[in-house]
Amino acid sequence: MPSRRALTLAALAALPLAPRIARADAWPSQPIRLVVASAAGGNADVVARLVANALEPRIGQRILVENLAAASGMRATEAVARAAPDGHVWLVGTSSQLVHNIALFDPMPVDIARALRGAAMINESPGVLVVKADHPARDLADFIARAKAAPGSFVMGSGPAGTTTHIMGLHFADRAGARFEHLPYPVGSQAMRDILGGRVTAMFDIAVTALPQIRGGAVRGLGVSSAERLAAAPDLPTMAEGGLRDFVAGTWNSIALPAATPDAVVARVNALVNEVVQAPAMRARLGELGGFVPAAMTPAEVDAWVTRERALWIPVVRATGARAS
Repeated sequence: MPSRRALTLAALAALPLAPRIARADAWPSQPIRLVVASAAGGNADVVARLVANALEPRIGQRILVENLAAASGMRATEAVARAAPDGHVWLVGTSSQLVHNIALFDPMPVDIARALRGAAMINESPGVLVVKADHPARDLADFIARAKAAPGSFVMGSGPAGTTTHIMGLHFADRAGARFEHLPYPVGSQAMRDILGGRVTAMFDIAVTALPQIRGGAVRGLGVSSAERLAAAPDLPTMAEGGLRDFVAGTWNSIALPAATPDAVVARVNALVNEVVQAPAMRARLGELGGFVPAAMTPAEVDAWVTRERALWIPVVRATGARAS
């Protein structure tokens, strides 16, 4: 039987752990800041607000969506990386912020790989190449042929330099062997507006925001950058069907937290987000928006996912020569 002294020493040794356990158990003790690196109405913003609305009653706290769209998403990334690691500040982490920016900023304002950790995956969404509804190109192959016949005369719009839509446009030009004038905008909706006004020829937009424009008849989709056609747009061919084999690209939305956030809090965020996004109604809704929900991931699996994405896309981004705006 342990002596009284041994029991006392064991109790004293456990004391430093008590506050950490209590903090994790008490989480959340205040509203959650959900930081989004896109303007209101953008892909990540739309998805973030859907998820936030479903999460609030489960968490028992308000979730305040905060849009910080400056500096190719780096402003939002920095804000969360430098926040208190108590689980009350979340980042909607996308391919632009967590992957592309590593290749675009020199020096990096913050070491993204070390400053943040994955908590949960939400969804994936491909890009769609769109033109004005009355553009003469019949399909993707015809569009590429016309672009090759008039080098530099087609204007390819996008969101800010280095964001997913910009990189997809540059990658497309390389793969298609065509030369475009690339015109990044502060927000992607401005590029879409200028397609309607005839000042921009085409752009890649994320399906979440592209499909409503296509359904409204304002623009026409020439191809989607997914491996298979979207259930939400079954008549829209893939880029591979249009002649660009293996052209699969897009973005994804995840939840990232400051790296020092306690494992117990990260696990609770993971469980709550998975519960919401894996629910049949949410999966269906995100599918209607032009994306899909992958199988639930653990925090470690989210980090592994991001690591693989970096290995795949950082060389591609560097090859485009793009720099952050």
